[in-house]
Parts: sequence; C-alpha cells; structure tokens
Amino acid sequence: MSFDNFRLIDLLRRGHATPLYAYSKTVIKDTMKVLRSRLTDTFKIYYSIKANPYCDIVTYLHPYADGFEVSSLHELSLALRTGISGKNICYTGPGKSERELQEAIQSNVVISAESKLEIERIMRLNSSATPRIMLRVNPNFIQCRAGMKMASGSSPFGIDEEFAPDIIRKVEAAGLQLEGFHIYTGSQILDEKAINTAQDHIFQLFDKLANACTRPVDVINVGGGFGIPYFSTHRTLDIDSVCDNLNRLLSEIDHRNFSAGLHAVLELGRYIVGEAGVYLCKVIDKKTSRGKTYLITDGGMHHHLAASGNLGQKVRKNFPLCVANRIASQQTETVTVSGKLCTPLDVLAEDVTLGHCEVGDYIAVMNSGAYGLSASPVHFLGHPVAEEVLL
Repeated sequence: MSFDNFRLIDLLRRGHATPLYAYSKTVIKDTMKVLRSRLTDTFKIYYSIKANPYCDIVTYLHPYADGFEVSSLHELSLALRTGISGKNICYTGPGKSERELQEAIQSNVVISAESKLEIERIMRLNSSATPRIMLRVNPNFIQCRAGMKMASGSSPFGIDEEFAPDIIRKVEAAGLQLEGFHIYTGSQILDEKAINTAQDHIFQLFDKLANACTRPVDVINVGGGFGIPYFSTHRTLDIDSVCDNLNRLLSEIDHRNFSAGLHAVLELGRYIVGEAGVYLCKVIDKKTSRGKTYLITDGGMHHHLAASGNLGQKVRKNFPLCVANRIASQQTETVTVSGKLCTPLDVLAEDVTLGHCEVGDYIAVMNSGAYGLSASPVHFLGHPVAEEVLL
C-alpha cells in the first residue's frame, strides 16, 4: 500500500525496523490547508502537542500552526525549541505547580487558569514578568456526542461558570493581565450538529463573561474536539458545517466587549495528526487455538494502547488495519492480532478479516497518528520502544 509516496515495506529496506510509527507530512499539511481555507483569518489554529509530541512533528508544524497548546514543562520545552514566541503558546491543564507557573510566566506564555487556587498561586509568585491569564470556564450546558467530555457538570477542568464573575473581579483587582477565556467541552466528536450546538452556547457564554470585565478582552479559546473516523460505524466530520458556524458566531459576537485585536483560538491535535500515522509491526508467530487463529506480532499495547481498546473504549472495536505487504491478496482469513506481552489485554485486533498472512508479514494499523506511542505503557515488561519517522 502507498503511504506518502513510499511503500511502507520500503521503510524497512532503508534501515528502519519494526515496531515502527510512520507519519506523513503530506497528510498533516493538507489537513492544515483545508482548515485554513475554511476559517477566517481571525481564527488562530493551535496544535495540541499532547496528541503527538514526537519532536519532528512539532517542529514540522511550526510554520503551519499559529501556536501550540501545552500541558507540561516538557511540552513547553518542545514548543519553545521550534523557535516560536511564548506569546503564541497556551499552557493548559489542572494542578499546575508553582515551578510550572513560574516558567510559563517567564516564557511569556498565556496560562489557562483552571481554579481559584491556581490564580492565587500566580498572584503570590514574585516575577519580573507580568503574568498573562486566560480563565478556563466550566460551562453549565452539556456537550453531547463527545468521545470524552472535558466540561459540564462536575469537572476537574476549569472554573464553574457561576463562580467566574467573582474570579474575574479578583483577577482585575490584582492587576493581572486577563487576556480572555477558554472553554473546551469535549473531544473526538464526529457529529457536526453536536459541535455547532455546543459552540452556539460557548459564544453566548463568551459574551456574558466579557461583559463582566472592566476592560475589553483579546482572546477567546473555543477548544477543539474535532473527531476522526476510527471504526466502520464512524463517519467523517462535516468540517465545512463546523467552520461555517464558527465563522458566523465570531462575526455576530458583541464586539463592544472585546478589543479591536480580538482573535479566536482553535486547539486541535487528533484532527491534525490522527490520520497521518501508521503503526507497523511484524508477525513473528501464527497459531491456532481451538479453532481461533492468532497472529503474534513484535508490537502491541505497550506501543499502541489505543488500538488495544484500553484507552477509553467502553466496547472494544478494531482500528482499521491491513497486511501491509499483501494488499492485493485475494485470499482472506479471520484472525486475532495479538502482541507479545504477558497479558490477555494485549490485542491489536480481534476476529478481523485480513488478507492471508504468514510469519514474516507486516501488520499496518491505520489512523495511528494521535495518542499512540506517548499514550502507551512503553516500559511495561521492558521491551524496546517503537521507532518513529516523519516522511
């Protein structure tokens, strides 16, 4: 099968070895181009490094992304190493330590403040730089159809909407630089109607929050959560509908509450890199147990926890995969693809129909560009870490 003008198997002939993650520059670039063509210039696209912190991907995205969203000092370091200005980095996540806050302030990064205590910590810090603050708000409406809810109801993320006006007054009284607001309600959403409805509520809340400020704010961070299709039951998100609605909402917002330099930040990770990655592993054993055929590979859940179904799936489903060196094979068989770990959880695909496969063949797990290697228990049993390559 072709992958960014290379055959996956050619990677092995060029000195690479399995297990292996291969990422496509072309897919990443084309995804960014589509987003750029559908959003107005007032929208800034930030890459969420947590989706895939592979340094070559982060560096490659620097010219294409307007900024980075980070959630640790390691991710902050990765972002700064690209040469990007700290003013184009947003530091998110609950439980930030004083060291994290101090380094974010010194790097001129905007801090998405998640709690009253976090703001008090920022106030206590003795810094030569002025802290840049964005309040993350937990709204009181429900995000529907999200693979993972990040807000509404009780949540560790953000300040509950009803407490936000009081927090705004305290931030302004302390002389902190309140740049705007951050609302992120859910991830891996494939239903454009659910995204559009949530964004309608979010923009109404932005107006309400900005109206509570004594000075106009500059930034509204609308989160992201755009999903990609992993399974046969999934359909592709209608990105035109989502972008058209975002453009409309931004044009209709009450600009009296915002500065002339108002811009909206869209945080995207999975949507940018998810479909750009393939996980390649080699079949090292084939066996039949009481009528069921198993392919045992040199990879597994220690490299790709998501494909094993152990990263948030309620009901285990198979990622799209194939026998990379037998794409044209007319013979098929139903197999279960397992890794080499000593646990029954180490399954990459269960009862899946593939081209006929033998020991020495290669399994390619598609749509593996996000939450792959870095989201997996790579040290479990001490096997080697998978290689990564950007093509």
